[in-house]
Parts: sequence; C-alpha cells; structure tokens
Amino acid sequence: MAVTLLGPTALAGNSSTGDVAHDAGLQWGFDRIGTSDAWAVARGEGVTIAVVDSGVDVDHEDLAANIVSGVACRDTGGDAALCAGSPDDDDGHGTHVAGIAAAIDDNRTGIAGVAPDASILPVKVLFRACPDCGPTGSAPDVAAAVRWATDQGADVINLSLGSTTNSVFGPGFVDAIRYAWDRGAIPVVAAGNQLVLTADFGDAPAVVVSAVARGDGIPSYANGVGTARWAVTAPGGDSGDTAESCSQDGEPIGILSTYWSPEGNAAYACLSGTSMAAPHVAGMLALLLSAGLDPASAIETMLATTTDLGDPGPDATFGSGLVDASAALALAPSIGPASATTLPPDTGSLDGVEPGQPAETSAPQPFVVDDDDDKPLAVVVLAIVGVLISGGASIAARRRLA
Repeated sequence: MAVTLLGPTALAGNSSTGDVAHDAGLQWGFDRIGTSDAWAVARGEGVTIAVVDSGVDVDHEDLAANIVSGVACRDTGGDAALCAGSPDDDDGHGTHVAGIAAAIDDNRTGIAGVAPDASILPVKVLFRACPDCGPTGSAPDVAAAVRWATDQGADVINLSLGSTTNSVFGPGFVDAIRYAWDRGAIPVVAAGNQLVLTADFGDAPAVVVSAVARGDGIPSYANGVGTARWAVTAPGGDSGDTAESCSQDGEPIGILSTYWSPEGNAAYACLSGTSMAAPHVAGMLALLLSAGLDPASAIETMLATTTDLGDPGPDATFGSGLVDASAALALAPSIGPASATTLPPDTGSLDGVEPGQPAETSAPQPFVVDDDDDKPLAVVVLAIVGVLISGGASIAARRRLA
C-alpha cells in the first residue's frame, strides 16, 4: 500500500469557508461528483454509514463528532453475536474510507466528507498479525460484521475490501448482503483492485463500485464491475502521489482523506483504489436517504443520473457510469419513495440459508485489504521527515503544512 502521509494538523488553520482541503481544491473526487451542490438538498442527517474495515480512528479531529459506538468482529464463525471489542483502527485504511464518506465539515480543519452530517458506525474486521504486517481478515467475520451493522440500524454498509482470491465473496457473504438489504440497509462493495478479476456478484443486492482516475481515465488497478445487479463508478485516483502533490499547495493524484497515525495524532493521507471509490458512493446514497428516499428509490435515482463513460450504455467496465451527486439530489425531491418500481426484486437466500442465520462455510481463507495497484512501488522521500510505513511495504513522506 503506497501511502503519502501528512502529519498532525497538517490541514488546519487556513480555511475561509470551513475545510482547508476543499478550499485548496485538493478534494478533486468530491468536486467531480458535484457534492457541494448536492448539499443544498441534503447533507446526510439522520443516516448511519457502517464502515466495515480496519476500524476507524474514533478520536480523529475530522471524524469524532460523527462516530457512534462500534465493534470488532474476529473469530466469529459468521455469528454476529460474537462481535465484541474495540473498533479502533491500527492501520489507517478504515479511517481513510470513513473520512471520504462522512468527515465533518465547517470545522476549519482538514477535509469534508460526502455526507458530513451522517453518522459513522465503525466495524473492525481487518487485524494486524504483527506490527509490521498488513491487515487481514476472514470471510465469516465480514459476514458477521454486515449482520451486526444491520442489526444496529445501519442505513448504508461500506465494504472496501479486496482479495486476490475473492475468498470473501462466497455464499456466506452474499447471504449477509441479502440479510442487510432485506432489512433496509444498502450494501456498497468496492469492486477490487485486480484487473484480471471481475467483481461478479451475480444478482446479489449490492452496489458494486469501480474507480476512475483524475480526468476519468481507467486506473491500472481497477476491476470491471462484471454482471453486478447495480454497478457504478466513482473517483478512486491513481498511485504516484508524493509529499509535494499530496499537500496544501499540491494536486493529489489519489484521494486525500483522514488517516490513522501510530503517534496517536490525527493525520491525513492520499491513497488510491476502488476502496476509495466506494465511500464516495456510500456517502452519496446517504445524501439521497437523508433527502427522504427509501433504499430502492435512492439506488434508482443514482443509476438514472450517472454520467456515461466508455461504450454507450451500461457496460462491464464502468457499470451505469460515473455517479453524479448533484444531478441525483436535484432529482430526488421529484422522485419520492413510492416511485421506485424498476429495481429487480431480491431472489432470496442462498444454499437454503434463511435470512438472519449464519451460513455454513468451508474453512475460512484469509483475505487482505487491497489499496492501490500492485505495480512495484516508487519510493520517494521529499519532505522534512521520511517515515517507513508497514515494515518496508512503502515509504511515505510526511510534511507539516503552514
């Protein structure tokens, strides 16, 4: 995972309208989907977004006010009742995802999330086996986390998880997705970062999200969306950021968001991947729900207002196209919950497993979070202090901004 990390309070003190990064034009993904215009209609109030990931820095200056009590799901065997413990992040990935979806705004610090008035429900399923190891998790624990988040009242469930084997996407996972949808939650799943794979979830009721780079190009890591029932594209950026590009005076290639710091201080970082694209969509759906739409109406409106990319019409690369929060929220008041009649009905549980019951699975295979493309990392140290991240996995340049 290539990380360009900004030090504590790196994005503080220079905001005229409420958020330093937004004022400086650093949140290109935020702007590409028209988020600011969408706020004239709704800002996510009353909606809870579950972030099923490596946890969240619950004390982060740009997140703490929006976080509600979360949990960790580890060694659950798929049973949500066994989820217990702290959802605190010890990696950074989940904190980054949470910030894109719902970082607070108007605090003269850092960034703004797509749905700044939504609540964040952190559910930790990725854990470090050693201080220098990357985070890993298991498919049954992810399924348990989806069920737990649903039972806690999550309205949107973001799953920015990647695997080179797609081991997480088995029957137990799909049944958990159905469990969530049947109870009114919208699952949002990152398509993954292995171009040789496809995010083929068949008819599972989940929004599958692929990524575009700045300028709407296809990043080298991006999966297609396969034959997913509901598929879209959102900003995910690309690799190659440096301390200069990921700074208050720079032009990020990846997505700038909140991050966890091992020193315990709030930080910000530029990452790229479909993991970053998915929370743009989760946040946008939170805006639509906040505007009064039900889940089916929200998805229908999102799909109806995308910007077509690639070949005309929906395709296996971009799905329905690039999401447009501005257009969707402008349309929302005229849609209303009762008009959503075109979405296909759910087809029920898989393998005889009834909703609400853990699925029987084979021995769980670990999966890893997959953050940007898997090309060899370019090592760049440009700032005052060079910081080694993840035991040699990457070098990040840290810089304090004036």
